[in-house]
Amino acid sequence: MNWLRDDGLLQLPTDWTPEQALAVHDWLTELSAMVWRQYETPMRDLLECEPECRDPAQQDLFGFDGPIPF
Repeated sequence: MNWLRDDGLLQLPTDWTPEQALAVHDWLTELSAMVWRQYETPMRDLLECEPECRDPAQQDLFGFDGPIPF
């Protein structure tokens, strides 16, 4: 089985049929919808709050304060 490593964190097979790829896509879409239905209120609260009300351990994960390269 061939694997595609796109972001260094996730590997995807490169030999799925279109039907297999669509089935995975559909499943992930449904999973996303289920997570949203279950946690919509707390996720909205988190998205709407000011940055200082978020978990400080999560704020530095991606270095958003760095310079924009363009």
